[in-house]
Amino acid sequence: MAKIKIRRINCGSCGAPVEIKSAYTKSMVCPYCDTTNMIEDQGVDPKGKMAKLSDAVGIFSIGRTGTLNKRKFEVLGRLRYGYDEGFWDEWFLQFDDGQSGWVTEEEGECSIFTKELVTKPIENVDNIRVGQMVDVEDKRVFITEITDCKILGGEGELHYQVSPGKELVHYEGNAGGKLVSIELWPKELEVHKGEPVSYSQIKMDKEDDPYA
Repeated sequence: MAKIKIRRINCGSCGAPVEIKSAYTKSMVCPYCDTTNMIEDQGVDPKGKMAKLSDAVGIFSIGRTGTLNKRKFEVLGRLRYGYDEGFWDEWFLQFDDGQSGWVTEEEGECSIFTKELVTKPIENVDNIRVGQMVDVEDKRVFITEITDCKILGGEGELHYQVSPGKELVHYEGNAGGKLVSIELWPKELEVHKGEPVSYSQIKMDKEDDPYA
């Protein structure tokens, strides 16, 4: 098991002490005042308050632990994306080997995604269309869905530098039987690979809220 190094910071707005448990965390929503803090090498940079999210209907919540395919994890954060037809939630998980992943939960279905290293540009990314084949690194990705969306709210640790109301384009596709997610932010491009998971593969073992 990898040793998790916990960083301790103070919220740039209210000064409350907050723990950062993931090496991949780029922003933190203060659990006390809801300010979004960008995590910088020299400290934190507060960027305004994040909208308070309603309680999630599914099995995840901040601070809960469990196993996914026998890998132990802790839930560190949640993002809610809004689009014309509604919204979906993504949960930021830290595994006990120090790796991280995102679980999307929408309409009773889950998928787990991990970040892919991007070393090559995606050609004409602004002009991608549904039904198109796109080269992403060494994969040919068939694009199945494109969604214009924005961040409605968040909580806990997040692996993006997320600002309230930030807009992005979300592309979904598949390559060789694997799910592929491309997120195009104004100044950032993220690629994730994933796969569907059933609720029978997820075993939760803790329900207490660390901020209660």
